[in-house]
Amino acid sequence: MKEDEVLSGLESVMTTLGVQVRYEKGDFAGGLCKLKDKQLLILNSAMPPNQKIKILASELSQMGLDNVFMVPALRQVIDDVGKEKG
Repeated sequence: MKEDEVLSGLESVMTTLGVQVRYEKGDFAGGLCKLKDKQLLILNSAMPPNQKIKILASELSQMGLDNVFMVPALRQVIDDVGKEKG
């Protein structure tokens, strides 16, 4: 899969899990946060796609994804990043 396809796919998985993905400007990398009763994943819009993918996959690797359908290539990206952290 191409980087933009992986990024879009990971964003879709987040949306499926009820997490809103937002891109903002600033001096930060990004991550998962909770605002009132909503979960948000905020990413720095200036980061290159591969770094955005790492942050998304890292956050997803910590969530229960057993009952979430996704293409095997996306699951592999999430597993690989999760192993790097591990």
